[in-house]
Amino acid sequence: MKLLLIVVITIFLQACATVSSVERPSSYYEDASTNEQVGLFNEITLADNDEKIRALLNYRVTLPKSSRIAILKLNGESRWRFYSDDFTQLTDSIVTQLIDKLRSSERVYDASILPAMLIPADKSVPILREAAARFQADLLFGYRTLCNSYQKYRILSDDETKSYCSVEAILLDIRSGIIVKSIASTESFAAVKTADDNNFSETIKKAELEATAKALGTIAEEVVSYLKDVSVL
Repeated sequence: MKLLLIVVITIFLQACATVSSVERPSSYYEDASTNEQVGLFNEITLADNDEKIRALLNYRVTLPKSSRIAILKLNGESRWRFYSDDFTQLTDSIVTQLIDKLRSSERVYDASILPAMLIPADKSVPILREAAARFQADLLFGYRTLCNSYQKYRILSDDETKSYCSVEAILLDIRSGIIVKSIASTESFAAVKTADDNNFSETIKKAELEATAKALGTIAEEVVSYLKDVSVL
């Protein structure tokens, strides 16, 4: 009985995954204090403010030597996330891989999910900027996903699907409110129904998750490459 209990506990421990935010470096605040140009995008609309428009167009982005990136998925979570343990693990692994890739940059000391309590219903730039600032994030990485799956290809069998997933992402500079990087990536993934899949819908969704993971990975690499060349505060 004790052996069975140990085995069960071990299984649950192996299934758990925790990713937490990283504390700011002690030297961070000295670097941040040198930034005098803030608040370029305080208003909801600047359509008739020529001076603010010119300021936005002429602003040269500079970032701390090491930044925190807040991550926010802009469209809702799929109902499939809680359909089974496999889908939960797949979804969590996609986010973990994204975080790990962003943290691999020498210019990033932390990349973490924006806390749910800070996520506003209104996702306009000024509101998102405030939410990220409360998390003391220097950048906001926002993304949305869209997938389409096809089964009626001549080269596909009855139990095979091919999914195309697009990920659109932005990188928002919190100090200025400027979107400093916009990236879109589309990836495909083919899958065949296996004995482990309860139905073909599971097969399709797994293919979509794999395609999404590939697209997010490509975008994360683009962000890391961009950060190498950004001027330091």
